[in-house]
Amino acid sequence: MDWRPGLRSKTQRESYAMNRVNVAVAVAEDARGRIHEIAAACRALGLHHDATLAQVGVLTGSMECDDLVKLWAVPGVLAIEVECGFRWGTTGRTH
Repeated sequence: MDWRPGLRSKTQRESYAMNRVNVAVAVAEDARGRIHEIAAACRALGLHHDATLAQVGVLTGSMECDDLVKLWAVPGVLAIEVECGFRWGTTGRTH
């Protein structure tokens, strides 16, 4: 179980988890030869790195919402896309 010191209750841990978002980080074409170094730099800033799509220059993973801005400091990061779920109608299903 992943929990941080100070987050002792299940509710606190779930709240912590809800602050994470799935992200895709686009790497500039001229920096793709360094994609593994860029991935390491992103991990050092808090990215929980899931996959490297080297052919297209994309890193995927999750990160705390408040820390997303830190990724812009990594040379070679071209764009950051955040997965956004939304609710439609009254079914309560996320699309």
